Amino acid sequence: MIPNRFAYDLNLERATHYGDWRSAFWPPAADYRLFCLDLASATPALGPELLTELDSLTTLIDAAWQHDKALASGPEPRIRQAGAIAAGMRRIAALLPEPSDRRALELRAHALEHGYGDSLATLAELDEDITLVAGRISTWYGKQTRGLPTAFGCARDHEAQAAVRAATARLGELADYVRALHSQLRLGEIPAFSATQLFFMAGEGNRHPKHIAYFLPEDEGVKRSPFKKTYYFVNTHRLLVDAVSLPLARQFLELGRPIEASVAALEPIPTLGVLAHEIGHFVRRPGVKLAPINEASRWASVMLQETAADVFGTLLLAEVLAPALHIEPAQVILYHLAECLRYVDRGLGSFPDSDGMFLQLQFLASFGALGVEPGAPRLLQADPEVVVAGFRALARVLADTLLAGDVERSLALWRTYGPAGERRLGPLVAALDQGPHKTIEYRQERPPHAPRPR
Repeated sequence: MIPNRFAYDLNLERATHYGDWRSAFWPPAADYRLFCLDLASATPALGPELLTELDSLTTLIDAAWQHDKALASGPEPRIRQAGAIAAGMRRIAALLPEPSDRRALELRAHALEHGYGDSLATLAELDEDITLVAGRISTWYGKQTRGLPTAFGCARDHEAQAAVRAATARLGELADYVRALHSQLRLGEIPAFSATQLFFMAGEGNRHPKHIAYFLPEDEGVKRSPFKKTYYFVNTHRLLVDAVSLPLARQFLELGRPIEASVAALEPIPTLGVLAHEIGHFVRRPGVKLAPINEASRWASVMLQETAADVFGTLLLAEVLAPALHIEPAQVILYHLAECLRYVDRGLGSFPDSDGMFLQLQFLASFGALGVEPGAPRLLQADPEVVVAGFRALARVLADTLLAGDVERSLALWRTYGPAGERRLGPLVAALDQGPHKTIEYRQERPPHAPRPR
């Protein structure tokens, strides 16, 4: 039986228990609408050897994925054919023009066979233009809780990275804003962030839905490392915003202003939005641990952590970075609400981050910052300035519940405004339910004899 993607209780009951799921499409659905992204156009022009090695790596990673799926007792210590995968990575490293790129890939090949050891510190110091990663990488938490064989390649997007540098140059202002928002809040040390163009994906990461970023080495199962880096895929995210988020916004959202026709009108907001979300994860109350709420409900904990990252990140972007970088704050709110619609459209009870987006909209609707008007030309009515005020209120609630380590009040917040609570957004869910799942398919057809650049 294929459950309805908005059947929250049933989906939540099944969440994290899809370890034997082999279809490329998850969650289960009667149909999907595909949007294709051409990765070949982003592939570095390094000659036919690179293309041959990427094909070989795809074969090895896909076979390792199939092998892991067949293991009922859990994964073996090393990924299947780790030596062959590492050897391919070393051959690709020899093709890379920059010493830092070669060194990073050699270290990752060694780590695949022997573990990271002390190499994480060295990797953290390398600033790569071309990155290739292979290993067991986390999939969607609602699907299963362990990583699966995945490989990806990405190349630095210099324009997007310039926006990242402009934003991270203002970390002092962001820290001041966080303290002003709530006297007990502090902004921790922010990991490195690389904005890239994805050019290769294999294994679990090439199934559905697609991730727009990986957070390493945590997504590889290495927890609490002091050396962290986010690899963000600009081209993947742009297509999702263009093909899903903005059309949903034009269908449902009334902000008293036209909704942009394409993601190009929002640049560099999507990149800064993901960066701000990552920064939002490091808003903390010193000395407070999340272990108690993790033990009480891991699902609620993950959902509320994603909610907090969204809320604090949106405020930091709208109220600090946007004015400083000459971006209209209302466009930030448009972008975030459009993304909320995209995430909720994926369904409820299968993705903690989608449930968290639902909670944000429900909170805004409960306090009048988001109107829900069935029969209106657009169902959701909002004033961007009022939405910002609503997010400030939610940020303070999160500061005194989740970030204060108050388990009972955190769970009450989840039950009251999450999908299990009173659904002021019922008309939105009913309307979204009329459409299919939407997802990206990667097109990776490359000419077999690409010329080597002079």
